[in-house]
Amino acid sequence: MTMHQHMARPSHPARVMTIQQALEWAFSTEKAQLDFDEYGTREFERVAVDPIWIMARRAELGCKVDGGGSSSPATDAQIIAAVVEGLPENLGGRRMATQIAELARARRVPDWEPAVKPGVAPASWAWCEQDERWTATVRPKAGSPWVWRSRQRKRSERRGDVCPIIYTGTAASAAAQHRAYLAWWAALLELWHQLRGALHSIEISDDMPPVAPWREGE
Repeated sequence: MTMHQHMARPSHPARVMTIQQALEWAFSTEKAQLDFDEYGTREFERVAVDPIWIMARRAELGCKVDGGGSSSPATDAQIIAAVVEGLPENLGGRRMATQIAELARARRVPDWEPAVKPGVAPASWAWCEQDERWTATVRPKAGSPWVWRSRQRKRSERRGDVCPIIYTGTAASAAAQHRAYLAWWAALLELWHQLRGALHSIEISDDMPPVAPWREGE
């Protein structure tokens, strides 16, 4: 008896999906899970292992399978999850694998558009008991002198309050979001290469998500 069971492709036509759709199907529809198995705790639950061989190994260990519970994800969904688990470190490794799975479950892509438009805002806020609201923090008499003269030519000078500010929606923050999106896209390209022709009921199409959606319409 061989360890791995030959798995023939179904006779009906395979469903065509993009790599993004396949990931969303595996993690959102089929509820596939990542399992970074460092200690071999799931050695007898691998995809495409002969079920008779699994039962024999469990019998040797004295294992008993509990009844009930939910059904396992489809075989193709487990294959997809296994390939995502194996992402190389130069493409983000486990951190990227986790991000891809979480985004696929939510059927989303990384946020590439800055949520905050360019502008300025107070650097900090403080609660004002008198007005019962949050107010910008100021530094009393920390600004440049303000000099003026009255009608009688009397010189007056005052040093005013200053509200420290920060810049929001900067080019640096937008660039960081774009880099994060491009890293996700590169990881999907690797998964596209590995999963094409590796699934039984799904055919991965040539389509990829936009490589730089922030440039569309320029």
